[in-house]
Amino acid sequence: MKGSTKTGLPMIRMPFRSLVSIAVIAALIPIAAQSATPTSASSNDDTSREFKTVMQKRGETAVPVKFVMSVSGMGSEQQQEGQTQGTLVSADGLILVPGRVVSLDLGAFTHGDSGGLGGAPSAKSGQFRVRLAGSDEWLPADLVTRDTELGIAWLRLRHPTGKLPFVDFTDLSKVVVGTQLFTVMRTSDQFGSVPIVRAGYVLGETTVPRPTFLVDGSPGFAFDGDGKPAGYVDVDLAGLMRSRSSSGSIGMDMSDSVFSMIPADRIGRVTAQASVLPVVKSTDSDDADPLPPPVPARKHAGLAPPTPEAPSPAMPGQPSPADDAANPEAPQPANAAARKTQPAESTDEKKQHGG
Repeated sequence: MKGSTKTGLPMIRMPFRSLVSIAVIAALIPIAAQSATPTSASSNDDTSREFKTVMQKRGETAVPVKFVMSVSGMGSEQQQEGQTQGTLVSADGLILVPGRVVSLDLGAFTHGDSGGLGGAPSAKSGQFRVRLAGSDEWLPADLVTRDTELGIAWLRLRHPTGKLPFVDFTDLSKVVVGTQLFTVMRTSDQFGSVPIVRAGYVLGETTVPRPTFLVDGSPGFAFDGDGKPAGYVDVDLAGLMRSRSSSGSIGMDMSDSVFSMIPADRIGRVTAQASVLPVVKSTDSDDADPLPPPVPARKHAGLAPPTPEAPSPAMPGQPSPADDAANPEAPQPANAAARKTQPAESTDEKKQHGG
């Protein structure tokens, strides 16, 4: 074995097949993760009421999402189908999904070592399909954009019908340390594709590397006991690998074995901006639909700041992007970090978008 980590541990060069497995497992984490907190409803009437409330209000907003992931590197490429969890965040079919489902840098798992073959390994996905509540049909969806800083992405149903149930951001939960969280998920076909609720707690909060809550429970969109949006829970895979490496041993400091939750107000702001973007041109073989017309008087170079002529709609009761720009301490999802979130477009695509 050649090379070593910064801690002096030997660098392991993984077979390409192992990288494919890692990529798919990483995308499936929201399905496979186990809650650290008992999730069965106790005999306590309040807990039973909260489970029932969240299920009734938010159960239909959770949708399973299938995708085909292409893993390339080390001079080879393989494809693998996977499934993850998504959350409807608009009545016309905008869906929030983990960013790693769209693309995943596998360098964190190989310490950037590609063996000199084909560059650093990476994984990208397409052919997205979504199954709505009460339906047996898998509907096509297309990528809108992703936010690499927050680790989230948005898809849009290609042919939405009717007004869909969705999570809005007009009435948010007041989250503090100790708040009980309820994450809504939908099972696979093995268990009938039914909604389930898993419980967890807010364990702490941090401002490094960004303002987030530290929680246990399950990845996905989390709500409080009244069904109000609390935030988006996920796991930072690269961060876990860095923690393991910096510990100086094979073991990992268990204090870092927590999920992070992006506050719902910040999710609402970036979702409002993503909602006006066109989809990225689909690469699906069955896509005969033209791209939607570009939004007038707006440039689509990622989640860019709104122009004075066409401001992005602010969510009711929340700071607008302009307010964020005036406050340097406020989260800036529509500025520097989010500006690099839109996948690169070809010249032809820019012409179709009116760019």
